Amino acid sequence: MKRVFTPFKAHAANAFVVEQRRTCVDKWYGHLLDLAPLYDWSDENTHEAHKGRKRVPNEVQQELKTLPKVEFCSLWEVDNTTRPRYWHDDKNPPTYDFWTPSALELRTDRWVAKTMVERAEREVPSSLSDKEKDIMLNDIQEECLVEQDDALQRAKKVNWFAYSNMMDILPDPLREKVRLDVFEDLHILDRQMIRGILHDWIPEKYRLDNAPDMRKLSIDSPKHRLAFLDAIQKVEEQLQGEASSPEKKQALEAMCAFYKRQVHPYPHITPEAVKKSNDIAELEKWSRDIFYYSGDSIILDIWARAGEVRKSPETTAFAHQIKAEYDDQVVDFNEEERLFFELFQKSIPLTEKEFLMKQMAENPVLEETLKHSDDIHILEEIEAFYNEHIEAEKAIVDVLVSGAGPTEMVDKLRETGSQSNAHYVGARKYKTLSHELTLLAEKYPEEYASFREKIQAMGNHHSQPAAPFAARVTLGIRLFDSLTDISDQMSVDEM
Repeated sequence: MKRVFTPFKAHAANAFVVEQRRTCVDKWYGHLLDLAPLYDWSDENTHEAHKGRKRVPNEVQQELKTLPKVEFCSLWEVDNTTRPRYWHDDKNPPTYDFWTPSALELRTDRWVAKTMVERAEREVPSSLSDKEKDIMLNDIQEECLVEQDDALQRAKKVNWFAYSNMMDILPDPLREKVRLDVFEDLHILDRQMIRGILHDWIPEKYRLDNAPDMRKLSIDSPKHRLAFLDAIQKVEEQLQGEASSPEKKQALEAMCAFYKRQVHPYPHITPEAVKKSNDIAELEKWSRDIFYYSGDSIILDIWARAGEVRKSPETTAFAHQIKAEYDDQVVDFNEEERLFFELFQKSIPLTEKEFLMKQMAENPVLEETLKHSDDIHILEEIEAFYNEHIEAEKAIVDVLVSGAGPTEMVDKLRETGSQSNAHYVGARKYKTLSHELTLLAEKYPEEYASFREKIQAMGNHHSQPAAPFAARVTLGIRLFDSLTDISDQMSVDEM
């Protein structure tokens, strides 16, 4: 925009003013602004009549004396509380600070390398000079990279097409939700379901799935970390014989050291090194490194050692207490182990309160009757009903924990189940549990063994609030053993 400045003489002597000459582009668009967001709507400058009475200095001092003492955290501790840290929980997935390529990108990278070598062998004559070979190889590589970029753009367009045409792809209930509301405003479970359906609808060669990254796997699982380190060591030993010169050996060592550092950046922080360290600054640095990397339980050993060095028994005792709670495998079930835990909870016989709560949840009329009915005969009938079922279930459990052989136990179970309708319902429940437990144990034998170890640990730490008592764990394990024993002795009709 061109501005012309024209000085002119004003009325006052020897006074010069600068005039800005307006052109066609210098227009005022202020009338198009919405001034409401720019206005300060806060009542910071309220009128004196609307303000409360100010405290006199004596009142201020009295208020300050009654305030509790506040111990302010350091900036690093505040950062620790606000930073999304790693936690081994499926409902709170970790957030990572590094980017990983998609599987499609890695696949096309491999295709570029393979195609470039094949075309170079086929198209570049050996009689050319090195400069001409370089020019031809550059051209081949450029063509391969253009094709790779086309493939990636095509995949992005297919994904964009799927997300732009949800109403034509999704089934009916989700289609209505998408039609009536913005995708970002839907419930998170609905959005997860929609993403899954669209992901399955997109052809596999166009899916933008994240590639499995060894750094993430190493953070998640120490078992994978050791496997990666072992694989790097084997590759290093394999290529050691091919490294003919000292420069190649040095390059091989540098490359293997790089990948080992990617997988395990802090190999020097071990329990033995923590026990030997007497330097508080070193221990603090180690704790920060571990905290920002994976939050491994060795950080608790570092805190305990720091308490010993500082001669602070309270800190050491606190670190040992947290370590004991960390090692207690109370809620650390994977998906298959949770299936066993659900069967475990069902196998424990219900108390009177639990049975009544279950019946009320299944039958709202029963809840209304118990709350508002004045008829004592109805209430007595309800009480007799659930007492009969509770006693019947206890009788079935007594049969299962009697210690008899599988054949005798099945005969006794049939005999007890024929006594009344309530006994039949109880026997049917435990026969179904036996069938489900056997199928799950055959399908996931390793998970079943690890579940039994973890549930035993729950019983050993029965004083912890979220864990069942040792007696319930012992009863559940005995019932599990009996249910797996009798499953082979029953016919399919009884399951």
